[in-house]
Amino acid sequence: MKIVFVPGAADLTLRVDPAMAEPYTLGFDGVLPEVRPVTGGVVVDFPRSFHVGDRRHGGRIVLNAAEPWTVEVQGRTARVDADLRGLRLAGLDLQGGAEQVRVNLPGPRGTVPVRVAGGAADLTFRRPAGVPVRLAVTGGSTRLTIGEQHFATARPQYVHTDPGFEEGEDGYDILVAGGTDALTLQ
Repeated sequence: MKIVFVPGAADLTLRVDPAMAEPYTLGFDGVLPEVRPVTGGVVVDFPRSFHVGDRRHGGRIVLNAAEPWTVEVQGRTARVDADLRGLRLAGLDLQGGAEQVRVNLPGPRGTVPVRVAGGAADLTFRRPAGVPVRLAVTGGSTRLTIGEQHFATARPQYVHTDPGFEEGEDGYDILVAGGTDALTLQ
């Protein structure tokens, strides 16, 4: 299954429920998006007047844990709290940059791609203990934290690879295309 947000996502919480019967539930405040079920998922299309800085469009999304899910945002992502623990995450793709985003990652099955295009500010990924990660940041970074390591700055094309990370094995392959400020990987 796939959930796609256009032209962006802001002020949202994403959760997982293994007991729900339907594939997903959605609830929104203020400006309501058009929700279009599509083969294999759903598109959440905010009105063209949507602005990520406008706080009139918050919402709650709950995904059924029985299906593997890909989460995609086609535009900027801001003020999103995604607790995906318990989900079979097939991929996460934030295409327009990310600001004030928190993601609790589930235990992976195979190598799960996580992509952030357009840079990031105040972005946190929390993974289960012992799950290996490869993190690549194409732009420069300030205030980068990986586990217990803290870097005031990191050069462009920075790559961190945990011991035990192998393509095809269970782990996360995270790419941030652009610069970052306050990127945390726990």
